[in-house]
Amino acid sequence: MTSKNGLQITATAPRTGMPSSVIGKVVAQDIASIIKTGKQEFKHKASMARMGAACIISAGYGIRNGKAAVLTVYPIVPDWEKYPQWGRNIRYTVGEIGLAGHWMKLFMHYMFLYKAKAKPFWWILPE
Repeated sequence: MTSKNGLQITATAPRTGMPSSVIGKVVAQDIASIIKTGKQEFKHKASMARMGAACIISAGYGIRNGKAAVLTVYPIVPDWEKYPQWGRNIRYTVGEIGLAGHWMKLFMHYMFLYKAKAKPFWWILPE
């Protein structure tokens, strides 16, 4: 694809935290395996065709007035054979905007900081 100005447009993988953390974990497991065994084998897998993603986009401020758009997609890479009409499972592919999404974004912000600082039981928190 190209833009009206002739600039090349290339499709890329999603840039949300969910698939990035899963893919990062798989890469880390493969690196650890290579170090332990000395064999360059890539046994761990993370297919975006079998993975979902969620994204929360802030759209306002305040505990009572804030808003955020919440989007979920499953699978990330469309599977036209399994879901011929849309390429994705519409039951798990949704978008909403509202105050609850804002609260979720705020909670995830503090959860991320807690996990990044490796505080007690940080490994229990989901990706």
